[in-house]
Amino acid sequence: MRVLGIIDSQNDCGVALMEDSKIVSAINEERITRKKLVGGFPKESIKVFTKPDIIAVSGFCTPPIFARFFRNLQKAEYDVRKKKNTKWIKKLSDFAQGKLKIQTSKPNSWFGILEKPLIKPVIRRDLPKNLKNTKIIVYDHHLCHAAGAYYTQEKDQVLAVTADGCGDGVSFTINVCKDRNIKRIHEINAKNSHGWFYGLITMALGFQWHKHEGKVTGLAARGTASNVKINFPFVTKNGSTYYKGSHMPNDIKKMIKHYSREDVAAWVQKGLENHVTRVVKYWVQKTGLRNIVLSGGLFANVKLNELIFELPEVDTVYVFPHMGDGGLALGACLLTTRSKPGNLKTPYIGPSYNDDEILAELEKSGLKYKKYTNIEKTIAKLLSKGKVIARFNGAMEYGPRALGNRSILYQTNDKTVNDWLNKKLERTEFMPFPPATLWEKRHKCYKNLKEQNTQQNT
Repeated sequence: MRVLGIIDSQNDCGVALMEDSKIVSAINEERITRKKLVGGFPKESIKVFTKPDIIAVSGFCTPPIFARFFRNLQKAEYDVRKKKNTKWIKKLSDFAQGKLKIQTSKPNSWFGILEKPLIKPVIRRDLPKNLKNTKIIVYDHHLCHAAGAYYTQEKDQVLAVTADGCGDGVSFTINVCKDRNIKRIHEINAKNSHGWFYGLITMALGFQWHKHEGKVTGLAARGTASNVKINFPFVTKNGSTYYKGSHMPNDIKKMIKHYSREDVAAWVQKGLENHVTRVVKYWVQKTGLRNIVLSGGLFANVKLNELIFELPEVDTVYVFPHMGDGGLALGACLLTTRSKPGNLKTPYIGPSYNDDEILAELEKSGLKYKKYTNIEKTIAKLLSKGKVIARFNGAMEYGPRALGNRSILYQTNDKTVNDWLNKKLERTEFMPFPPATLWEKRHKCYKNLKEQNTQQNT
């Protein structure tokens, strides 16, 4: 059985393919169009795969049916994030971000009940001709997040925690996973979303919503949270969390206008860490499940993940490699197959190219090139001489992280690298570069390294 998964949300749309319970490949539209986190229907990605037996779609009401029906609305939202919008689109976007989505994106709401029967016909309309008669199954947004995290790691019994801005009216779920089944035992609705608030702060600081939240995390290291004399607008009790602030972007801008960007970033990061770790700790204690799997855009926040891992109540943490909405296509596939946990053996499941294809592109480009018999040794020598390496190797990484196959490499002993290399790459100057470390050398490079059972889970 061949299952094709689809995510057609407002950001990071893409597809995944499984065959006979094995993961074959996955790719997101941004890798083909070169438009970061582009949303809509993955019309380019879907061309990569042959005809499946079943099409699995993520999201009943995310994206909402009017966005699915009028795909240009999804493009308009992308343009808003790229600051190419007109004033009326900006006003509409602010309203949608502040009020509309959290009110209408629930499958059991009157809006959701009306749109559910329309999802499959609209998806079918957008499919290529050879797929229009294929069976379609639709799954809940956060259930797809949980499935991605559960079925791709190796343990049978885990606590799956999902968190994001909003998906099908929910922002946070707690799930008990056992015997290939996922049971949701708690959820927090979109009105009380930490991810949403983090996004509002991202916009208020002048960055792009749904794209630059990572810049806020990076900026937080340069600020002091205690300098911001604002009560953090969340209350957490009994394993749940409640938002007490405004959902409108302009209100957030007014609230923080007297503080530096660095301090505001540190304040929102600290608040996020405090409240989310308290929620996770509560449910670990209540269920007795000490092995945690994480998915959802909130867990792209590496500092938050670290603090969850450091909780005394937690034994192991696994983060799904494509934790954001871009990973939902594979989650939908996994829900259809319900295969044994441990399915994802490597994060390199994107497209790959043979030597003939690479040679053809080099000839077309007119660039000078040379083929080496020991390319790794050559790269090591170039790095030792202070050269910057663009590494293209094997299959593409799955998810938002550069993991060596599509990466820019440079030696780690140059303290000025953030300034000049970020400038060359047109990245914000304060964004860090993560170290790549040989597994065998990990204890020499890191302090307080806590071992887990497998290399996959560190």
